[in-house]
Amino acid sequence: MSAELSRRAGHYAAAVAERLLEADLPVTGIQSCGPWRDTDGEYLDVEAAISFTQAFQNQHGGGDCGLHWAATSGWCLYTTGKEDRYLSGVRWPRASLLPEPRLVAAFVDAFRLDPAGAGTSEQPSYRQEGQDFPMLLDSLAPYLPAQPYLFEEPQIRFADLHRRAYENRVHRALLSRASDPLTHLHLRQGELTALLHLLEYTESTNPTALTRLLAADLSARAGRPPEAAETHKGALQEANHRRQTP
Repeated sequence: MSAELSRRAGHYAAAVAERLLEADLPVTGIQSCGPWRDTDGEYLDVEAAISFTQAFQNQHGGGDCGLHWAATSGWCLYTTGKEDRYLSGVRWPRASLLPEPRLVAAFVDAFRLDPAGAGTSEQPSYRQEGQDFPMLLDSLAPYLPAQPYLFEEPQIRFADLHRRAYENRVHRALLSRASDPLTHLHLRQGELTALLHLLEYTESTNPTALTRLLAADLSARAGRPPEAAETHKGALQEANHRRQTP
């Protein structure tokens, strides 16, 4: 039962992460675990977590910052101080044990606008630790994937959601800026080379035409006049083609 509780909690975290990704939040991963005991023998219940990029964490104290779900108290968003790494703030969204993913996303948005005013600092209690595991299994069942044969494990499901979310962001960014004025960004040659290496790595781990063409576009216009931005625009054309393809 412990493994199945962990799996279902992970799928619930993946469902929440999907809504966060749809809101363009910089989610990097999910975790989950079933009932377990720590090194001191203290009993701990089912848990899940969602992590964010370092840039997101820097905006909220500079230390660790993420979402944590406990099967006794629901979701919370925690922050730690940059220097001591101790918890400097925990906010609970005043929701149920298993709030809908959209409500969790709305809570994160509220936190970003007003960290001290979002939710409450008082930890709620919705369920007694170590009790009613069969009921918890049933409560988590609606968040299991619609295609279990493809996404049996939560991490595989999240990886697919993560990939598709960022592909969509790149498409939108290229298409929305087709007629935007050119910006002036001065890069050292080494910085441009580093960026191209990162795009090459991305292509090797997630081979798409868009990644390859974007790298080719940037390489082709390096050291060229501003008109090169119009001459070399294969990535934009590919994004536009994908938008028009049913």
